[in-house]
Amino acid sequence: EKWNNNDDFVNKSDCIKCKVAQAFSHFSYETSEQQEMVVDIQGTGNSDACMYTDPQLHSVKKEFGRADRGSVGMNKFFSTHKCNFICRELGLHPQSNLD
Repeated sequence: EKWNNNDDFVNKSDCIKCKVAQAFSHFSYETSEQQEMVVDIQGTGNSDACMYTDPQLHSVKKEFGRADRGSVGMNKFFSTHKCNFICRELGLHPQSNLD
């Protein structure tokens, strides 16, 4: 199951797995001081637990291979991301234009 990718796809389903994945990408951005973001979140799971497989990282320095889209990739994520209750509970800040 795919919950987001390294471009601008965000699974908009109302399932908790989708909300956790989107909040995790947002969380990774903020906790890295806006330097990195975990994206391309996919895997398996149920309402109790999820296992993420084969994630991709975006970084400001573009240091994680050819799929690392840097700031462009982070902007693409935030162009479709809508903060959910998990983002709010974690105290994450809504992002709009990161340029």
